[in-house]
Amino acid sequence: MSKRRSNTNKFTKVISFVVVVAFILSMGYVFFGIGKSFSEGDFNINSDKVWCANCQTYHDKETAEAEEAKQKITWCINCQKYHEPRDE
Repeated sequence: MSKRRSNTNKFTKVISFVVVVAFILSMGYVFFGIGKSFSEGDFNINSDKVWCANCQTYHDKETAEAEEAKQKITWCINCQKYHEPRDE
């Protein structure tokens, strides 16, 4: 019976070693991916950029403000409706 127990004990040690190594490798892979995403220019989000819901990407603040100014509507006293200022 002791021989069977020692085989089971060795098997448990091997399986636990494999699990620990797999866990360490997977955590290294995750941390490497996170580090890589922060270092690449495509994934960096600078403070001078804002999210554009139409394009599903980041734009400069100046570009976003210019687009927002184009889309502003104002109250027209003549026709009593809201429309863009250039439509007058």
